[in-house]
Amino acid sequence: MIQRIQTVYLALVFILSFVCLISPLGAYSVQHTEVADFSNFCFTTFGLYKGYESAGPWCLGVLLILVMFLTTMSIMLYRKRMRQLRLTIISTILLVGYVACYALFAWKYGLALDDYTKGLVSVDFRPSFMAMFPVLNIILNCLAIHGIRKDEALVRSLDRIR
Repeated sequence: MIQRIQTVYLALVFILSFVCLISPLGAYSVQHTEVADFSNFCFTTFGLYKGYESAGPWCLGVLLILVMFLTTMSIMLYRKRMRQLRLTIISTILLVGYVACYALFAWKYGLALDDYTKGLVSVDFRPSFMAMFPVLNIILNCLAIHGIRKDEALVRSLDRIR
């Protein structure tokens, strides 16, 4: 199980997803002053702009938890390569959805802060380093899918020889 390279890729997906789940995803600033935080489960403003909070991005956290669950199941199903392949593909699709939702929420909350300031000052969004982990997870999942397919082809070729 551990000696297979796709297991290492899937373990890295799990670890990066967990780190992304517990860390902030970005910050909004007005004139170089941070005014809001954006994380997987909530959007919070503070300072002069306090008063706008939203639990809207909770779906981001749920998507990451689902990815972590599917990745764990995929690691445990190392003998059933076709199921492992399907779970990894589903996990990749969920991660693509996560990236799309992240971009949508970042844009939506930027517009909300612009409306809150009535367009007098510009609101800047700075994504954190952890925001690129889902993109890395997509790449790692693709590498794991390649490894699983290669293993399946090897096993089928050995079955054909017998």
